[in-house]
Amino acid sequence: MTSFYTEYNTIYSIHDKLLYKQFRFAVSDTNSIPAWHLLITNILSSTVGLLWNKARDFAAKKLKDGDTTDEKFREIIIRDLNDIKTTLDCISRKDLLSSYSFLKEGVLLLNLALDQSNVKHTTAPEQAENGQNETSVLPKDGECGIFNEALALAHATKRLSLVSNQHFKSAKDLLKTARERATEAFWNEGLNVTERIMACKLRVVARILECLENPDSTTTACRLFLEELHGLSAVRQIFSVYLSGGLKSKLNKAERFENVKSVMLTNFIIFEFTAKFGGKYPDVQCWPTIELSERNFNPARGWYEVWKQAPSDEMIQPPKHLVTEVIKPYSAVVNSRSEIITRSTSGAIKIISSTKEIKVVNFPEPQDGELIYQVLMALAVDSNDNVYAIRWLQTQTNTSGNAVNTKSYVMYALDHNYDVQYQCTLEFLDATHRMAVRIATNNNDNIIVIANLEKHVYIFDNTGHLRYKFERDQDLVNSLSISDKGELITIRSSDHEAVHIHTQDGIFTSTIKVPEGHIAKGVVFHYVISKIIVLTYNTRKDSFFLLCYSRKGELESSMLICKTNIIPNITSHPSGPVAVVQKRSITFI
Repeated sequence: MTSFYTEYNTIYSIHDKLLYKQFRFAVSDTNSIPAWHLLITNILSSTVGLLWNKARDFAAKKLKDGDTTDEKFREIIIRDLNDIKTTLDCISRKDLLSSYSFLKEGVLLLNLALDQSNVKHTTAPEQAENGQNETSVLPKDGECGIFNEALALAHATKRLSLVSNQHFKSAKDLLKTARERATEAFWNEGLNVTERIMACKLRVVARILECLENPDSTTTACRLFLEELHGLSAVRQIFSVYLSGGLKSKLNKAERFENVKSVMLTNFIIFEFTAKFGGKYPDVQCWPTIELSERNFNPARGWYEVWKQAPSDEMIQPPKHLVTEVIKPYSAVVNSRSEIITRSTSGAIKIISSTKEIKVVNFPEPQDGELIYQVLMALAVDSNDNVYAIRWLQTQTNTSGNAVNTKSYVMYALDHNYDVQYQCTLEFLDATHRMAVRIATNNNDNIIVIANLEKHVYIFDNTGHLRYKFERDQDLVNSLSISDKGELITIRSSDHEAVHIHTQDGIFTSTIKVPEGHIAKGVVFHYVISKIIVLTYNTRKDSFFLLCYSRKGELESSMLICKTNIIPNITSHPSGPVAVVQKRSITFI
């Protein structure tokens, strides 16, 4: 057993060598197990050396095939090692566990304070249109359950008049202690990365609930927490391996994915809180990044990158923003501020902000005649957040006592504040019968208009002047998007199984076929990653999917997005935002 003792000697500190000699002498007396058992316990309690996996496994292996006495010896060592490891693990995790305990108690008292303030609140998520729970951004088990509970309280207390009551004061004290303990746990290098991520979550939640009366300071502090989380070498390494792929990413894939997902969701929670309570919408470009070996990864806009690397059996979906008012997905578009712009039931423009606030912008009255009927046909947003809208109008004028009805397509240009800058009648479009119109903008801020049954594609400048047109077939266009190179990407009604790509002058270049069983419903160009995202309906699974293609038409990944009877709409903006709009929810990817 010489090598056995040698191995122990290499892991002991000099301070423990004397104890080691006592240990070696005692072991030689195999008839005195109780005595040296006590000695072993004392030795193991005085050093963490034996807790090293290498030494523990070595000792167990050496004694594995011994006699009965050796077997008892082995059981004693392993039992003591496990007991002490459990004790030291608990000591290392005590700040994390106590933080969680203080947070739970603080949440309970805060709930009680809310009840006493007669503020009606609920932590039960709204039900989405398909009857499923879609508001929870984290699992409802363990620490994540209290995470969701606390965040729901933050929303409820927005309406709370902060009266000076004992429950609220006690809750604040407990939450402060929870935050401080979580901070100590976060900086404890003895914890693994999963536990340190959890400590960051606890810091975030405790800070949010501790300083409800000062959300600006909370958002600043939470951004600092994110910067510190992103700065952990373990977190940087996890994201570097996860996003780069390769052989190394195959090892511990499930655990790595859970950590990546946890960091992403923590970022989303802070981003959403900042948007709701921080006074202004956060700048995605300035969001705290994770430094990788060759670039910086931005979690606020990197959902797609995380999604495409997810395990094949894991259907990760980005968080959904639920809205109270019904959205008309068909014409919805998104701007750089992640505001969704769509049409209202009255034919006006409806803007849904990131804080879920609704703004309605009405169009001016027709310049000639009385408005009889109107339909908002299409919307588009350029790189400067100018909005372009096309309406079909029916007006009536009286000439010599005779009523004359006039039908026309009118295009309106609104600036980023939604003030109308100009309007012009699209004389070249036959308005006798109302037909579907598609509108989009390219990287030169030109406006592309395609009307079904029309044999031309029309290109305007941003002042409303027609620049040029080119012929096309008269197939109906169900979806239109423009790439960063000005290419027209369309889905036609006659071919639901393909996406067609033309140059900005109308020259056909390629076709992308969707997989069997899929029907193409919408298409956008993702400007950040230079990919083509196709919204499809899978007839076999009765669900909608997002398929990601390279410029060459290679299918790279797919993601389940929803199951609903109403066709969603997908929209993108040159600055980065990509959104799937449903009747009562908005999903940013």
